[in-house]
Amino acid sequence: MNKSRKSFNLDEAKTQASILLKSLHSDDVENIQRAAKRFQCLPEFASLTLAEICQTNIKHKHALNVVAIEHGFTSWMNLKIQLRLIIGGHLNHWFPAYESAKAYQQANGGFLFPYKNQYFVCDAAYVDEIGLNSKHPNWKRIDFDWANPIDKSAWLSLYRKWSGNDKK
Repeated sequence: MNKSRKSFNLDEAKTQASILLKSLHSDDVENIQRAAKRFQCLPEFASLTLAEICQTNIKHKHALNVVAIEHGFTSWMNLKIQLRLIIGGHLNHWFPAYESAKAYQQANGGFLFPYKNQYFVCDAAYVDEIGLNSKHPNWKRIDFDWANPIDKSAWLSLYRKWSGNDKK
């Protein structure tokens, strides 16, 4: 029997992080050890023994980073930003390396985005559909490159408008 798999989203990631943290503080020694081992993927805990991890004041933010790394992202912040980038119904050009994505974008135009350890180039319709204004002047300032923006303050302005954190 095939089990239908719920698509991974931000709420699912938060739930997984909460479960991980609860496992670390459970009464079951095996659960505690499995959870502690998972935290070793974080640089700040990589050199610690499982016993030392169990004695460390591990916070929810650490569990969020573990879940992000386990799903192929470099950090919780990258997971949070990049999950919102993926929607269906668009034909985007995918690349395994930034350099090849940038070369394609420079030759053909479009908007360059990261996703996990890959990159994609899309058109303005996609950018508008995910809630970013493709006509905003800051796109030119960042060279239409969300992954490696030339002007970091212009990127931050776009991101704040997109995420609803724009104070202006």
